[in-house]
Amino acid sequence: MDKRGAGRELARSAWDFFRDFRVHAGGDGLKAAILIMLGAGLEGVGLVLLVPLLDLVVGGDRGGWAAALAGRLPWRSAGDDPLARLLPLLACFALLVGLRAVVLWHRDVLLATLRIGFVEAQRTRLVARLVAAPWTRLSTLPHARVNHLLSSDIILTGACAHFMLQGATSLFLLLVQWGLACLFSVPLAAVTGALLAVATLALLPQLARSRRLGREVADANLHLATSGAQFLGGLKLALSQNMQQRFADEFNGTLGRLMGRQVALTREQTKAQLAFTTLASLAGAAAIMVGVWALDVPPAVLIVFVLVLARMSAPAAQLQQGAQQFANFLPSYEKIRALEAELAGAAPAAAAEIGAGGAFAGPQPIRFHQVSYRHPGGDRGVSGLDLTLEAGSFVGVTGASGAGKTTFADLLVGLTVPDTGTITVGDRTLAGAARRQWAAAIAYAPQDTFLFHDSIRANLAWANPSASEANMRAALGLVGASALVDRLDQGLDTVVGAQGGLLSGGERQRLALARALMREPPLLVLDESTGAIDIAGERALLAGLATLPWRPTIVLIAHRRESLMLCDRVLEFAEGRVVADRRMGTPAAQASAHRAR
Repeated sequence: MDKRGAGRELARSAWDFFRDFRVHAGGDGLKAAILIMLGAGLEGVGLVLLVPLLDLVVGGDRGGWAAALAGRLPWRSAGDDPLARLLPLLACFALLVGLRAVVLWHRDVLLATLRIGFVEAQRTRLVARLVAAPWTRLSTLPHARVNHLLSSDIILTGACAHFMLQGATSLFLLLVQWGLACLFSVPLAAVTGALLAVATLALLPQLARSRRLGREVADANLHLATSGAQFLGGLKLALSQNMQQRFADEFNGTLGRLMGRQVALTREQTKAQLAFTTLASLAGAAAIMVGVWALDVPPAVLIVFVLVLARMSAPAAQLQQGAQQFANFLPSYEKIRALEAELAGAAPAAAAEIGAGGAFAGPQPIRFHQVSYRHPGGDRGVSGLDLTLEAGSFVGVTGASGAGKTTFADLLVGLTVPDTGTITVGDRTLAGAARRQWAAAIAYAPQDTFLFHDSIRANLAWANPSASEANMRAALGLVGASALVDRLDQGLDTVVGAQGGLLSGGERQRLALARALMREPPLLVLDESTGAIDIAGERALLAGLATLPWRPTIVLIAHRRESLMLCDRVLEFAEGRVVADRRMGTPAAQASAHRAR
């Protein structure tokens, strides 16, 4: 991309950021702008007061500034005593300083509140997009990308807001001070303003370079976060095969590339700061020389003009540095917006809509009518499913890997929506609010067991926050996990570690099943979620589930023949279709047939 295109892209992105912040700030944004202008104005008035003060001190009063201001003070002393004229001016100056301090305090508190609120609003909006997005989209998102956006990129977006507000404050202050310079000497101010404008225009291309380097640093940070997650996830495997050095080498290589980009960014910022400071110093020196030798400016005015120039240097430097930092951190905001745009097709459901139609009470017949679904970018999925699951039945699902079993389960629980056909529960079609109600009622234990890095109690309560300890104990007993909890020193308050890493695979699966039962769901889907339990233990667990007092409809996806033998009915999938539908002669099947009659 050429320089002009990079500049236009930077301007467009900066405008989007400003517009987003303005919408968030609302009326408080106007208050902040007023406080910023008021603070800058009060500082300008304070600098104006310095002229008569200096005239009185150095004895250069020519009957103008000092006489005019002192003569209008209501509490002035009689006579021409310089001290009597000086004290009221000092009192005004002190009062002005105090008033400005109060204004700046309110300004800074409001700006901090707006900045922090803006950052949390971005985080909240991104999370809302994530939880509203369809599973088919979420399943393709790298976890490291999402984690990085919700942590580092959100923080850098807050830094963007900080430098934007700091830049606005510096700009207002700079304009007020330059206006004062015009009040003292228009020619001197014109010279200074022209030179500063030239310096600003010369540095604009560096903002586009700062943004490009900032994007490279952000990409490198994401790669580093991904490498770190892979390192921790595969550390056990690497250690067991003495391959850990490969992880370390890759991590160190990514870190080295990141450091190189950060050094390049620092070099660019330092170079711009040096150039701007040099040009600003030359502008001040040129203005003073013109004032002394060409314009014969009075000493008091020249002293205050030099003071104004000195005061202008700080906001000018802040504006230059803040603009570069803003351009540097802007790619983090762009990355957040990019993910939101990817997820924009799904909006959070309104609470009233979710509650429409009432809850699903108890197991009901589930009907698939000519249901087909294909995964994006591939040919896997299911085709032409036409079947009914009886209420309270125990259905086994089997087939080779990739046959469509998990897709069938995802459709059943409402994670995915059919491309064609309909799914009904009782007399309600699983679409819109009904699908969300169904998801709120059922329980799903997927193949990959998920546990929080928290206590057993907290993990169980996630499914049913109002559950009592007695409910938890009952659920643990149903899945054969009571002995596990009893032998732990802290019982239900034992922390299970990240992803349940302090437990065995079978223990994790039992806890996940206990959590699923906490909801007393009308449908319980077990997607190969008992594979880590020994055959005898699995048989006892499934037999217990088949006799649950509220008897949900149970769908068990499994490969073990011993597990499928406990089911009322077994569906065999191949290439996305049901190729066999066998009724089993189990006691559970007979009980199901009796209930159906």
